[in-house]
Amino acid sequence: MPDGAHKKVKLNVRVTSNKKETWQNSLDDDENLSSLVRRAVDREINDEYIPKKAINNLSGNTGQADVDLSPLLDQIDDLQRSVTSVENKIDTISVTQADEGEDEDIEELAMDLLPRLPTYPNDIPNDVLEGMGGIGERSPREFILYIMEARQEISHLSIDGSAQRLSSEIREPTYLVKEALCYLENSTTENVHSAIIDGTRHWMRL
Repeated sequence: MPDGAHKKVKLNVRVTSNKKETWQNSLDDDENLSSLVRRAVDREINDEYIPKKAINNLSGNTGQADVDLSPLLDQIDDLQRSVTSVENKIDTISVTQADEGEDEDIEELAMDLLPRLPTYPNDIPNDVLEGMGGIGERSPREFILYIMEARQEISHLSIDGSAQRLSSEIREPTYLVKEALCYLENSTTENVHSAIIDGTRHWMRL
């Protein structure tokens, strides 16, 4: 295998500030620009996109069939929503990665956020810890789901690991906070994990 075959290469493609802001504002909770770009480029290269016109034509012709196609139509609707979502996020595979120096800014922001994250067991009251029996055999995601659901019934259990809360606390844009939290979760050994509860992703340090 050639030397450096697994070495990561940083790619920078410039776009307008407005375009970058539009993409950043439409990122999902568990996404950053890098993951969005990789997924989009892979789909483009592998020809995984399905034209909306083809989906609409298929939907219009299904009425002529005598079989029940409602399950298929539901899948088509889901696919069409996915296609629309991708179109809203990316109208070209050209994308800017972090501006020069922004990688370092994200890492610095991540280190600022780390001590502000809810932490097990320090931020969980003793009676709650005793009642739940610790993490046990739960996966990190299952544990975070358990804690976030438990706080609805336990008034003195105040846990909020959302990017929105942290963004307000440190006065940084939410999309940057999300990117820094994803960096902590995916690119460090700080034992940061996350789970989505009621549409909002929460991070914890376990």
